[in-house]
Amino acid sequence: MTTYERNQKYRNQAIAIHGDSCKACGFNFGEYYGEYAEGFIHIHHSVPVSTYEEPRALNPEVDLVPLCANCHSIVHRRKDKTLSVDELKTMIQSASGDV
Repeated sequence: MTTYERNQKYRNQAIAIHGDSCKACGFNFGEYYGEYAEGFIHIHHSVPVSTYEEPRALNPEVDLVPLCANCHSIVHRRKDKTLSVDELKTMIQSASGDV
């Protein structure tokens, strides 16, 4: 098993590029909870870290996506299937009747 250390630099770059709202549902912790939660967001690896054969450089623009805690949990809910952000967005739209 390859161990992979997450890098705060990439997290910060991803937030600078994508913002701190969830890319699946649009939730923003700062808008909902106020100043205390401003800037809080999970950062999701588009390609699961567990599939990396060896450590590699990341491109925060394409490899990292901000997701709220709920969406991030659902993306990883099943060990045998990590959902893509597009799949998750489709699920959200379908469940809300927006499809």
